[in-house]
Amino acid sequence: MEPIKEEILPEENQKKENPLFPFMGIGSLIYAAFYTFCLYKNSSGITYPFFVGGTCLFFFFYLKKSGITAKKFSLFLIISLFLLGLCTCLTDSYILRAYNKLGIFFLFFYMVLHNLYEDKDWDISKYLGSIINILFSSLVFLFRPFTDFLTFWNAEKKKNRKSDGKGKYVFAGILIALPLLFVILILLYEADAVFSSFFDQLFIFDIYFEGDIWGIIFLFAFIFFASYCIMTRLSVHDLKENLPDKRTAEPIIAITFTALISLVYLIFCYIQVVYLFGGFGTLPEGYTYAAYAREGFFQLVFVCLINLALVLVCTKRFRENKVLKGILTFISACTYIMIASSAYRMLLYIQTYYLTFLRLFVLWTLLILSLLMAGALVMIYRKSFPLTRYYVITITVLYLVFSFAHPDYWIARYNLNHIYWSQETIVDYQDRYGYDDFHYLRRLSADAAPAIFENAEKLGYEDENWFLNYVEDTSIKASIWDKQTIKQWNLSRWTAMKLLSSHSAH
Repeated sequence: MEPIKEEILPEENQKKENPLFPFMGIGSLIYAAFYTFCLYKNSSGITYPFFVGGTCLFFFFYLKKSGITAKKFSLFLIISLFLLGLCTCLTDSYILRAYNKLGIFFLFFYMVLHNLYEDKDWDISKYLGSIINILFSSLVFLFRPFTDFLTFWNAEKKKNRKSDGKGKYVFAGILIALPLLFVILILLYEADAVFSSFFDQLFIFDIYFEGDIWGIIFLFAFIFFASYCIMTRLSVHDLKENLPDKRTAEPIIAITFTALISLVYLIFCYIQVVYLFGGFGTLPEGYTYAAYAREGFFQLVFVCLINLALVLVCTKRFRENKVLKGILTFISACTYIMIASSAYRMLLYIQTYYLTFLRLFVLWTLLILSLLMAGALVMIYRKSFPLTRYYVITITVLYLVFSFAHPDYWIARYNLNHIYWSQETIVDYQDRYGYDDFHYLRRLSADAAPAIFENAEKLGYEDENWFLNYVEDTSIKASIWDKQTIKQWNLSRWTAMKLLSSHSAH
């Protein structure tokens, strides 16, 4: 069943009673309070997975009230969303937390659109365009909570003229009381120490205010209006579901420019095989194989992305043609050679300059790119292949593995294990060679703490300046973390504090 439909513009429809108003009004108030409790000044605490779960639950209640049955693929999306939320409270890396939240945002709205529309033929651009459409057009409904309340109130008055029913008055009282109670509780919480202690013990009101009452009120109001307006916008079921077949362009055009590109790729890939992988041939004067292998990495990655876009555009815009399919297959094969060349260059670069987050991330990106290219290759010969869903599953699963692995831990472990000594008997730290960028290690997140403390003890770095400075930096951070509330608990920070405490005890 489709969601309740309504027009945006006609005035008479704006005054029509919203049958979901009781649910949307009270639900948005409860959700705003829940959101504020979970996330106010708490971007990576233990409440984050609960916030994600509560958001999904609220959406599925909305589906049920709208008479819509959730689709089966929603189970994968719910699990992925919860795991992303869980990742957020397990890591101290601000980069991972940012990617986690970006993934949660996209997957949630993907799930919304997937359940409300027949999206079988939608591509990534259609999803992104629809998400932007929903977010910006929801601003049109900014005053709908007020107008819907007035319409609902007037309708209830008419229904109860022939009876003495008191239900509407109870509902109106609840609707007014909820936001007022929220604000009043905040004020009373700060006004009396005994009252605030009572709520702290119940773990109902344990919020780290820092005196910012108006910030809490603003966040509560923003989330209330945002959730209500977005649900109202979703009820306007006006996005086009069936996409027209755009494979109408003349294939000779595509054959011409892809053939010229393929000729260049043929020469380039031959050079990669002979010079880079085989080590044969003569390099330009002044070049070593190490220097040759390390240059041009990012340019190659960019070309691989162009090739992926090129194959996708040609399969979606030009009429089917056997010659074009053959050329696109050749370009895909060349892309894999370029991916292998990029990975090989990066591995050689890591051997010389060791690991950083960016270097590890680009290796992961190359793995993702190779799998995305495989999907595009299947798409060349099988138009019914669910490419968008394949991309969503592939990127989500591999990112979850990457995020749960805590890259900073492996970076610290790898780099510290690549410090060597010029003599068997260690006399001075100047006898050391190999990895020496300890300033970078100090800037890693708390995810790296287990590797740093463990290797420092095992390899004898405990008396070195860089490790003493790291301990001092961690102590400063721990003094801040130690003041945080239970709902701000983060696994990586808690682990780092335990390791610091154990080290100090020695």
